[in-house]
Amino acid sequence: MFNRVATLLLIGVMMVAGEEPVPEIQDRGFVVFRDNCRDCHLASGMGIREMNAPSIAGLPRWYVTDQLREFRRELRGGHDDDAAGQLMQIKAKGLGERDLAFVGRYIESMSPNATRVTLDAKITPRAKAHYLSDCASCHGDHGEGVKRERAPPLLFQPDWYLRKQLENFREGKRQHGRTGKIAEPSAEVAAELVA
Repeated sequence: MFNRVATLLLIGVMMVAGEEPVPEIQDRGFVVFRDNCRDCHLASGMGIREMNAPSIAGLPRWYVTDQLREFRRELRGGHDDDAAGQLMQIKAKGLGERDLAFVGRYIESMSPNATRVTLDAKITPRAKAHYLSDCASCHGDHGEGVKRERAPPLLFQPDWYLRKQLENFREGKRQHGRTGKIAEPSAEVAAELVA
């Protein structure tokens, strides 16, 4: 009884002072993001290049949850030269299925990265043809992603991250899709993906 009276009194004092009471329940997706993702991906979800932490803001919920499950099952991020992936495995193992759903929804609601071009690479006709012949069938003609293929949108990623992932696929540091194979990556292809 005393706790209830004290709480009501505190709320009354805050209202008189012109402040709204702080809600006791926060969005669970925000809490999971704050406690597990923000240090590397920033509050904006834009990521930190020096940590090889990509922009995740605006990624679809299905892709976020798929990838977190891959990290949790050690199907992604286990290569000895992938320190960022190993950290992701640790983080993902601490999340339950409900946490994945909530954080996926929260990340999807964030505004996507608008400043993605950082490399000094020109888009060439060869790069565009390479993308259309080797990438578009899964990721879409414009890099918009295709859910039925479980292929993420590439539009939200900075070119440096796309280039790094292409290199990781080629060098066997990361599995690529269903086949695990990828053609020779180049800076021009990464530039094409964010153009």
